Amino acid sequence: MRLFCARLLVSASLLAGACCPALADCASLDTEVKAAISAGNVTALPGLADTIARDASCDGSYVNNARRSMALAYMLAGEQPDGSYKSEFVLGAAAIARPWQVAMALGDLKYDAKDYPAAVEAYEAAINEIRDARQVPKAPAREIEEYLAKRAYQAKSLAPAYIASRGFRGEPEGVMVPTFRNFTAVSVPVPIRFDTDEAELTPDGEKAVDDLYNFLKTQAVTSLVLVGHTDERGGREHNMQLSYDRARTVADALRHRGLTVDIRIEGHGEDEPFAADDRSKYSQDDLYAFDRRVEYRVN
Repeated sequence: MRLFCARLLVSASLLAGACCPALADCASLDTEVKAAISAGNVTALPGLADTIARDASCDGSYVNNARRSMALAYMLAGEQPDGSYKSEFVLGAAAIARPWQVAMALGDLKYDAKDYPAAVEAYEAAINEIRDARQVPKAPAREIEEYLAKRAYQAKSLAPAYIASRGFRGEPEGVMVPTFRNFTAVSVPVPIRFDTDEAELTPDGEKAVDDLYNFLKTQAVTSLVLVGHTDERGGREHNMQLSYDRARTVADALRHRGLTVDIRIEGHGEDEPFAADDRSKYSQDDLYAFDRRVEYRVN
């Protein structure tokens, strides 16, 4: 699935945010901005975005909203028949501002280029912004949030090193947090890495456990369920035990870090392969990476 928030969702945001400049000088710039957007003159937008950012007569709120509108307009100019956007227009928009639509398109661009760390960053930026009802008063459709969550997890799984889900101030954010605008995830997959056919955490696995612990310690939870999964290699009985042992390893690591809630452990082996966006387009090694995971549920 490609970017499906094309003309209707994007155009609804244009101009509406670029209002209320502070002083007369900024009002004239605002007129230029709106005229360029209305005329589809996107080549003027990067320069105007820089100008309003430097102009002392434009207050910060106006600059933020105007740049967001300009970024959306710039990306929309590169819309293709399938609803996706030409890469040069996505990159140009992202250089102006990154509202969630632009961040999502940038995530798709980086994901397709196999730049998975950059894809994680972009997808999680989109997720975090959508959660902010002040910045995004009208939430997009549930399918968009589900798509972002799934792609962010997949990008984390395929990245050469674990990418932490941490916000600007260090608070838990991104796909690690189960609460979205349209739904709360029943369980959250975490790509915790282990040595092959072992229940021992790799250094990247330790980082993933750190990420999970940093989230859980901020939550008022009394109990936790950890569910281990494996890929299809190996016998079923062996994989059941391996998945249980891996979940137990994560539980022990969380307790060692200071988590005191009750933890229940389950192992589901190879029985529940990850429902990727399209398993047919990934290599077998990619699918193995998706399937090797520990999911958490909080009570």
